[in-house]
Parts: sequence; C-alpha cells; structure tokens
Amino acid sequence: MTSDNLAWNTNTNHISRYEVSVSDWITYMVATTFHDHNRTIRDDNYEPFNLGDSIEKIKLKLPELEISCWSNYVIKAFLRKDHDMIVQQVYNHCEHSYIELYVSKVAWDSIKKYKLLDLPIVGITYDQALEYVEYKQTISNACNLYIKESKNKYRYECFLPTPTQFDSFQTLSDSFYSCPRFNFKNSLCLDCPSSKSWKNHPIGQKVGVEPIYINQYFPNYYGIYNFKGNVAEMTSEKGIAKGGSCQHYASEAYPGRSQEYIKPEVWLGFRVWYKVYNRE
Repeated sequence: MTSDNLAWNTNTNHISRYEVSVSDWITYMVATTFHDHNRTIRDDNYEPFNLGDSIEKIKLKLPELEISCWSNYVIKAFLRKDHDMIVQQVYNHCEHSYIELYVSKVAWDSIKKYKLLDLPIVGITYDQALEYVEYKQTISNACNLYIKESKNKYRYECFLPTPTQFDSFQTLSDSFYSCPRFNFKNSLCLDCPSSKSWKNHPIGQKVGVEPIYINQYFPNYYGIYNFKGNVAEMTSEKGIAKGGSCQHYASEAYPGRSQEYIKPEVWLGFRVWYKVYNRE
C-alpha cells in the first residue's frame, strides 16, 4: 500500500491534492508503532504479523470502529483473524523498507476489487488528526517527499487550516471553477466518471449517503479533489469543519458555511495543508 497524496501549490499555501485516505491512515498507524518490524528487500528473516495481536499498541490511533462504513470495513479486515489470511505490505517511504501484515483474504479480495483503500479515513477525532499532521510534518522534513530535486533546501510546516483560510481558498478556487456537482446529501452523482455499472457498484450506491473515493469527480482549478463535499474537513478550530459532506446539502458546502461536530462522524475527515520555507 502506498500513497500519492502530494501537495499542490496555490502560491500562498500548499494543500494536499486528496483527503487523507484509508491507505494513508493504515500506513501512519503501522509506521509509527512498529519501527522494529521494518524490513529491507534483502532481509528474508522476517515473519508478517497481525494487527489484531497489537490492539493495545494501536488503540489510540484506531478510528471509532462502531461507525458503520466501508472505511471501517477495511480497518477491521486488518484486525480480524480468519482461517485464510494473506500478506500485504505497508511501505516506509523514508527508509525504503516495508512492513508485512496479515489480512483476511476474503476481505482483501473486496478491498482490492472495489479500491477501498482509496476511501477517505473517517471516524477519527480532532486530536488524532493533529497527531497525523505532526507525523506528516516529521516525515516531510526527514524525507523531502515533495521537492525531491531540491533535497534539504526546504522545510515544511504542516497544519490544519483556520476556518478563514479554508473559506479564502474556497472562494478563490470557486472563481475559477464553478461546477457545483460533488458528493453531497441526496446527490445523484451527475458528473461521476461513471458507466451503467457504477450505479450498481457498492461505492457508487453510497453517493449522497457515505464518502466515496478521494479521487472521484473532477479536481478544481488547482487540481484539488473533493474540496467540497465527500467528507467535511476539520479545521484548526476544534469542533468546526468546512466544505460540506456526503451528509450535508450542497448549500452547506459553500464559503461561509460550517459544520459543527463533537465526536467522530462518518462524514468527517481532513486533509493536510503545508507551508514551505527555505532552509537557513
């Protein structure tokens, strides 16, 4: 499992192209908890492990699993123990190594077929989101993930935007891209890159009800996906999210509107924002 969640330059800030995905979250949980399980390609003396055996180690990083959604289906697949298990790899970009995990084969068949790792992570708390942002800042500065041709010239500050920052960019991007169709409450998904089969697809059937893929629909002028809708995005102000969601009406996604929350929700996620500075 790897991620291509690269930041997109908007001149003032760098904003992740995609919402934080299930794949991103699993990589984060594993890479920050199981350092001693890193394996190089040349190392054959290694035994894969099951996350279900390490609940105590990862419980503070797990989403609220009582929420019923496809995102949690994936997380639970890595926690359960079935008779028929297969091995999947979580890649550590900094160390060019990977960690091998067991996962239920029958669940993995569905995960792979329906690309469930490309769903946004939901069911997490504000504090968990902040910890992920700190992790992204650490690995961004350690690994130069985004400007590889200028190694060690830049340092990154990762953050959740203020509500004002979110509104300001949304207004700016709307001035260039006015298409109003996205994953909102009761949406008919009129502009999904779809076919007849999409309407019978287990994810396609969740449009207007549950989050769908982080790269679904069309990007805005700056190449950012789902800046409106899909999941409402946490801001630096705890309890305030922006951008609407699959369970909010389209009118609630526009600048100046906010979604309040007090706990993890199936409609609530986030993306990482960046500032880039020259190293002194």
